[in-house]
Amino acid sequence: MPDLLVLLVAEPTLVIAYVIFGLVGFGTTLVSAPLLAHVLPVTVVVPALALTDFIAAWTNGTRLGADIVRREVMRLVPPMFVGSALGAWILFAVPVKALMLMLGVFVVLYALNGLRPQQAKPPLAAGWAWWYGSAGGVLSALFGAGGWVYSLYLLRRIDDPKQIRATQTAILMVSSCIRVGLFAVAGRYLDAQLLWLVLALLPAVALGLYIGHQITLKLDRKRFMRVLYAVLLLTGSSLVLHALA
Repeated sequence: MPDLLVLLVAEPTLVIAYVIFGLVGFGTTLVSAPLLAHVLPVTVVVPALALTDFIAAWTNGTRLGADIVRREVMRLVPPMFVGSALGAWILFAVPVKALMLMLGVFVVLYALNGLRPQQAKPPLAAGWAWWYGSAGGVLSALFGAGGWVYSLYLLRRIDDPKQIRATQTAILMVSSCIRVGLFAVAGRYLDAQLLWLVLALLPAVALGLYIGHQITLKLDRKRFMRVLYAVLLLTGSSLVLHALA
């Protein structure tokens, strides 16, 4: 079983992270990994969070199935696979910290701009799915941080916050399968201690998802957008801190 200190840090961290996941459908790794890294090796944190994301995405996706806009999922998944393959190649060919810093600064600036009062943007054409899907796939493979890109696309394609969140979760179901598959092939899930940790964290995951879902039911689109941009600001800041560490 995990140490008491690990659980004292990890349980509340995972509740907060999955409240955010329940609200907007992404952000758990970038929100929780920096805190968990203080009490656990990164080699444990990343595959453990990949597995909890996998469980959360499939649990949430099953419950939110009626709100998923399936045509948008079908548009995003093929370029997401292409982007993931490209991201895996970049991971070994380019200094990742430099990319992380640039990405973090971009996300922070984008979020700050989004929090300002502004007019609604026109809908995107369906063809943009290849740009957003492949970009999200690249960032998922590099940093586990592609969810916000899919959200930017879905926000310009769908009006209902519940449908945005449900469709985002469906996309992350596919993404989590890729990540868990990679760690499984690498043998990371043969570690009994890691699996015990994930099992101990599942109640925190469930509580966070429940709270996030209850909050989302009370949000209109304007409030949902403000929550989303706040999460993006947190995500971008986390990337910058990772890059500068």
